[in-house]
Amino acid sequence: MPSAFLRPFLTGVALVVPLVAASADEITLAAGAGYRRPVAELAAAYEKQSGDKVLQVYGHMGQVLAQARESARVAMVCGDRTVLDKAGGMAFTRMVRLGTGRLVVAVRKGLELGKAEDIAAPQFRRIGIPDQANAVYGKAGRQFLQRSKLEAEIDPRLIAVATVPQVTSYIASGEIDAGFINATDALGAGDRIGGFVEVGAGLYDAPEIVCGIPAAADGKAPAGAAATAGFIAFLDTAPAREILTRHGL
Repeated sequence: MPSAFLRPFLTGVALVVPLVAASADEITLAAGAGYRRPVAELAAAYEKQSGDKVLQVYGHMGQVLAQARESARVAMVCGDRTVLDKAGGMAFTRMVRLGTGRLVVAVRKGLELGKAEDIAAPQFRRIGIPDQANAVYGKAGRQFLQRSKLEAEIDPRLIAVATVPQVTSYIASGEIDAGFINATDALGAGDRIGGFVEVGAGLYDAPEIVCGIPAAADGKAPAGAAATAGFIAFLDTAPAREILTRHGL
């Protein structure tokens, strides 16, 4: 609130400043690293449309959830619904669906796959997989190996890392021959990788990707409630669906 001394000098802009302040809001959105590309594009499109600011945090889902627990400023957490449903110490008032995740096997340049099971071929000596305890596609990769009966053959070749983008980076650099990632990251990698094939339905449990709205610990509307509602509404629009479809969701 301007002081009594300054108020006379601000009357000429008083009709402008309150309108700008009232229209802008800010939220923090946290998401699994494997969905950085679509979530960042959604955030940018919403910011351009609304004037609100969407701060973004990405990482391993264990880290993302830990940060959301510790900070009351995280308005939305995006990732696998199963992971969010089981998140200890957190409750969500609502889940907003983004789409269905797709597990793929990607390969470095110079190698090809006809189907996911061909990863057992001897030329695939080093195979990347995200964290199998906490990462969505690490768990999905393990399910594929179990259901395809390839565990004994593939396990000695596995290179475990934390996240999907790390696997993609190693494939692109040629440090590993192949890896388990999601279609979103594979599409985003483009010609930096040799290609990818989708794992068949039934060989893993396809994750439902959602954004969860954390419940406020004190029962009050969190900071950025208006922008949160606006972003949720934006996710149901044609431009948002086009972004998600283009990124494999």
